Amino acid sequence: MQNIYIIGDVHGCYESLMALIARLPAKFDSKICFVGDLCDRGPQSAKVIEFVRSHGYDCVRGNHERRFLLAKSSAQRCVRDREIVIGASDDINWIAKSGGSDTMKSYFAPEFSALLNEHLEYLQNLPVFLQYDIFDENSRSLVVSHSAVGNMWKFRDFVAVKDDFEAHVLSGRDDYTDNAGIFNVYGHTPQDEPFINDYSANIDLGCVFKKRGYKNARLCAMEFPSKRLFIQDCIDF
Repeated sequence: MQNIYIIGDVHGCYESLMALIARLPAKFDSKICFVGDLCDRGPQSAKVIEFVRSHGYDCVRGNHERRFLLAKSSAQRCVRDREIVIGASDDINWIAKSGGSDTMKSYFAPEFSALLNEHLEYLQNLPVFLQYDIFDENSRSLVVSHSAVGNMWKFRDFVAVKDDFEAHVLSGRDDYTDNAGIFNVYGHTPQDEPFINDYSANIDLGCVFKKRGYKNARLCAMEFPSKRLFIQDCIDF
């Protein structure tokens, strides 16, 4: 059985990501799945997205991909003009406080501005969770999502609550529900150390927050089903 490596929130930290993958046993030939939040806050969101897309690695959508997509027209305008100008209808919070300006600036280089619309389409088509026929020592199958699927897992196939389910797995916090039969690996809420119990793992170690002076900022990968951890210090700032 081939191992799979789940990688936490990258947030544009391309150099840290390259260093982490180089630590994996099969390196860039590994089977990899990302928990989302490839973009925002870090310096190289466009390069991270293109790397994941071009290598065909698995990825689920995070709340920062969602905000990028909602700001599509703003991003297209700012990238076209090579200038961050906040208009009356723009998401000021995303641009000024949540790393949207960093994402848009990463597309100013011609090789990436030409890829903006392709990247937006790619992000739009990402699933909000992936379930694998890979099982741990307790016969739990792997589920990867951005935030914990929590108590909404039972509604994953209910069309009537599709929006509620997506909102929860993109942005929910503090829901540690044990869902029988699955082991859920996710990120979204930064931790000092990976938070692992019998049925789930949060592997977001706040890599991008080194820019804010967070000394323990790292990027984490979990090998499944062994649950072995690979951890790389942030080297992007």
